[in-house]
Amino acid sequence: METARKVYLALFEPVAADLAAARHLIFEPDGAMLKLPVNLLVADDASMNAYIAQAESPDGDPFDLTMVNWLGKEKIVSTSVSARSFMDARKQPLSQAREAYLGLGHNALVSQAAPSIGTRGAGPERGDNCSWPLTAWNRPISDAELLSARQLLTGEGTDLLTGAAFTDTAIKARKDLDQFRILHFATHGLVTPPQPTCPNRPALLTSFGKGDSDGLLSFAEVFDLKLDADMVILSACDTAGQADVVSTREAGVVTGGGAALEGLVRAFIGAGGRSVLASHWPAPDDFNATGRLINGLFAAAPGTSSGEALLKAQEALMADPATSHPYYWAGFAVIGDASRPLLRANSSAIAPTTGTRRR
Repeated sequence: METARKVYLALFEPVAADLAAARHLIFEPDGAMLKLPVNLLVADDASMNAYIAQAESPDGDPFDLTMVNWLGKEKIVSTSVSARSFMDARKQPLSQAREAYLGLGHNALVSQAAPSIGTRGAGPERGDNCSWPLTAWNRPISDAELLSARQLLTGEGTDLLTGAAFTDTAIKARKDLDQFRILHFATHGLVTPPQPTCPNRPALLTSFGKGDSDGLLSFAEVFDLKLDADMVILSACDTAGQADVVSTREAGVVTGGGAALEGLVRAFIGAGGRSVLASHWPAPDDFNATGRLINGLFAAAPGTSSGEALLKAQEALMADPATSHPYYWAGFAVIGDASRPLLRANSSAIAPTTGTRRR
């Protein structure tokens, strides 16, 4: 708590008056702040001291942080990788896709006879063990989050790709990915390499398909998708992490790499996503926190910005003592312009067009 307050004072005290008057904070992080959502910083001494006093009292609850005045308690936050990229993204037109939502996840279980599982090009000549264990595929994320989202969007044009149909080959083969304004992945994010000596090639875990399927949707494969999406939701662990320089070059990206936000986030933006909702740490299942947060987005009224929808869902978790710790509500961040609408009214009037590709 004291550290979160000290970081706030170091970064924002010089502009405290301007910040207090702002509803929307656009934050371009650098260094260690690339890995930390800024909304969990503590905005005043009074609420910090109130928390410490109650936590240290004989009948206090150190896990009840409902009284803390977080920086993001009443502000929508956009995370920007650069001022130029943010302004370019703000100038982009809204998606012209006809359908509202595509949910993807809940991979099929595998047996011991599964195909060879590995990170492509992982340097076997060094003797590295860069294969992911089968256990990664045998603990699939529930599709409850996807089913709830689809129910909330009844009549808006939705589709699901789950179970055995949710394969890397099926995703790459679909020709209509650019016809969905929201893509929602609920699966495992494989971001940290299996061994320290392995390349850092982030991927989303999928079911195994036929042919050359390896059960992974890699950075390069994501980058080659053709999307026209207002929002890509990565409801998986650590999806705001990095890809190494080798991985970005393999995907044909000639700059960057090796820093947080330059992994799956960059790949989905390069594929045609206007913004990405990504996680800074493992998505918590306790108290159904992640499900409540993500489905709270889809409960928002049409025309509500993605930032306002996320904030309302976060506020509900902040107000609940069981989920008031930032671990439950602060991990997901909008990378891009959070002032753009998530859901739209009268969507049937939208005409199809080819998605814009950016590298």
